[in-house]
Amino acid sequence: MKNRNELKTTVSLKQNLYLRQNLYQLMTILQYPILDLRELIESRWEENPFIELEDNRFDSILDIEDFDDEDKGNYQLFESLIKEEKTLKDYLEEQIILFNFNEEEKDIAHHLIGNIDDNGFLNISIDLISNQIKKNKKEVEKVLEILKNEIHPPGVFAKNIKECIIIQLLRENEIEKKDIEKYENIIDKLLKGEKIDQEYYKKLEKVYIYPSHILEKSINMYITPEVFLKIEDKELRVYYNDKIFPKVRFNENLYNDIKSRIFELTKEEKEFFKNRVKDAKDLIFLILERQEKVLKVAEYLVNKQKDFFLNSGYLNVITLKEVSDDLNLSISTLSRIVNEKYIDTPKGILPFKFLLGKEGVKKGVFGTKVKMLIKNIIDNEDKKKPYSDSEIVKILMKKGVYLKRRTIAKYRDELNIPSKNKRRRE
Repeated sequence: MKNRNELKTTVSLKQNLYLRQNLYQLMTILQYPILDLRELIESRWEENPFIELEDNRFDSILDIEDFDDEDKGNYQLFESLIKEEKTLKDYLEEQIILFNFNEEEKDIAHHLIGNIDDNGFLNISIDLISNQIKKNKKEVEKVLEILKNEIHPPGVFAKNIKECIIIQLLRENEIEKKDIEKYENIIDKLLKGEKIDQEYYKKLEKVYIYPSHILEKSINMYITPEVFLKIEDKELRVYYNDKIFPKVRFNENLYNDIKSRIFELTKEEKEFFKNRVKDAKDLIFLILERQEKVLKVAEYLVNKQKDFFLNSGYLNVITLKEVSDDLNLSISTLSRIVNEKYIDTPKGILPFKFLLGKEGVKKGVFGTKVKMLIKNIIDNEDKKKPYSDSEIVKILMKKGVYLKRRTIAKYRDELNIPSKNKRRRE
């Protein structure tokens, strides 16, 4: 029989293991784009009778046209449930607008994207690219380095599998730059089929061999804002978009019914009952924890960018370290939260990463870029069949810019461009 100290140690180890498992699950759920989270909830609901869905919306994705002009309160919740089939290159091209590149740097970025292979690797030399586009080699290297460090998915533009893995480890804060040489040797061993220490394997099992594989599940992208921002009496209010998936509840009636008959169950049935109850409660806890953390980070970023939203002022530069210190969250947790999360704002649907800011982003840059895009679309339209504001919304979506119809109308008015009917020519 175990003595008191042994029992205490066993209980403590089990509690620590349980907490670590929960933490790992939370980290995984934090990283999920909203569509993946919906799929996870649906699969758990189908296999676990202790999970109840208050309102199952899995089969009903609403269209913008489902809302009339008097129902704008609900319109913003669903307006971005947009599906687009994209290649990896399309996905990368859409992100260029988020970088503070000048025209020359944009040309370089587009050329780099055009030269990646199907796996996401850049197999041609910087010298060759520099000669092809007649650009300074240092400028090409500078743009390439920015893209490697910032663009999603991590690992794209690497020259080979080894560099792809190193980029992912660095960006997930699993290693530091001083560790690169050591991990290059470890990765070499792993790729040759040699054994490596378990501590290294735990880091490496999280990475992808090819960056294109990261997007395979979500290449048909649904861009869905998880939070939305309202300006009320010149105050910024951030709300969680709880309409994007059904509310998950624990099935108390089934639990109480089975618990009242627990003596009738076999040992295996009791174990099944215990595990399913734990899984259901864990999932509910983790979803609520995710919502709380996502909302907390969104509120922080929005308040830091108050001048940008209220006065069309500067977009401040915010580092993950600064957010980490202020919110008492780890860098790795923050990285997962800002990855593929979107906020619906009066300035359009923006990635969380956009609100971290870029050095050198100046007053009105975002609005000015979008206005020029709108002007260009209208300048090149068929004047016998001019575009409506709703059609311009869809064209901009294909360019990776997500705006409300009323925002298009506002920008069009500011450009002194008349409405569709007034632009029509016979």
